[in-house]
Amino acid sequence: MGRAPIGRTILDVPLVLYRTEAGAPVAMYGVCPHRYFPLAKGRVEGDAVVCGYHGFRFEADGKCSAIPSQGTSAGFCQPTYPVVERGPLCWIWMGDRDLLDPDLIPPYDDFGLGQEGWHFSSANHFVVKGRAQLLIDNLMDLTHLPYLHWHIPGGDAMKAMPMREEERERSYRLIRTGKLPWSSFNDDMWGAENRYEGLADWESVTDFYGPELIRTNMPLFTAVPGHDTVPPELGHLHILHGMTPETANSTHYFGFATRNFRLGDAKLDAFQLESDSRIRQQDIEAIEAIEPVAETACQIQRELLVKADGPAVKVRRRIEQMLEAEA
Repeated sequence: MGRAPIGRTILDVPLVLYRTEAGAPVAMYGVCPHRYFPLAKGRVEGDAVVCGYHGFRFEADGKCSAIPSQGTSAGFCQPTYPVVERGPLCWIWMGDRDLLDPDLIPPYDDFGLGQEGWHFSSANHFVVKGRAQLLIDNLMDLTHLPYLHWHIPGGDAMKAMPMREEERERSYRLIRTGKLPWSSFNDDMWGAENRYEGLADWESVTDFYGPELIRTNMPLFTAVPGHDTVPPELGHLHILHGMTPETANSTHYFGFATRNFRLGDAKLDAFQLESDSRIRQQDIEAIEAIEPVAETACQIQRELLVKADGPAVKVRRRIEQMLEAEA
């Protein structure tokens, strides 16, 4: 988000987003009340957004401060929405202001964001023609990896592996364990000079923080052949998935990564962005194939749920409870 206004729909609400001269983020209802022209097609002057149709001016707090055709302001205030900026992310609160609680933002220290010794990379954004729940289901069941993401070495290990659950204060966590040989992918990720022989023990950790954020990761090594402890060069790389519903059947999908090795390595940044974008695009293609048939299919045929769906079903119930509590 910069000074130039951008338009974005969240929860069926059109918004205009921009920054004040001091750099503070602003989120305002994005349709001018005069003739319903999108404010994102206007311009920013000072801390205000000016409608590109008739020049109505709205200050950062939403107040209409100028109507050029009559040389006055108006006793009107455009709705605005609180935004909290932490590190590279802006968190918007679309609900009741009295219930606003910044402490609901997921704990960044879980995945190193903004922490010393960690590197942020691979930011990307897609608009998915599918409901957010389909993305969440996809991330809570990784047994699709060897089929949908067939190009990733070692994906067969995800077909069936030991898994345990943890109820944490801030997340619902899944931990899968397995063994992994070195591969060409590891060369690109950790560097060929750090190759090991045999099979390393590793974990796959998935944290569901709420419907807006899920953390997954590249293999987190727990034991490496020939080493008493895991070398720091075989560090952790976390992948963050931000799901923001655009409408009931479309979703903003934000992604980025954090890592504690090869800090500032532009070559790895480029590799990770290409790899991450390819994987997300494969997920999106699957979800956009499901969305058009989902409603009709569930009326004809009951959804077949298997053991691997257990975590996704638990998360669905959590989201239902959140929706009931909000209502």
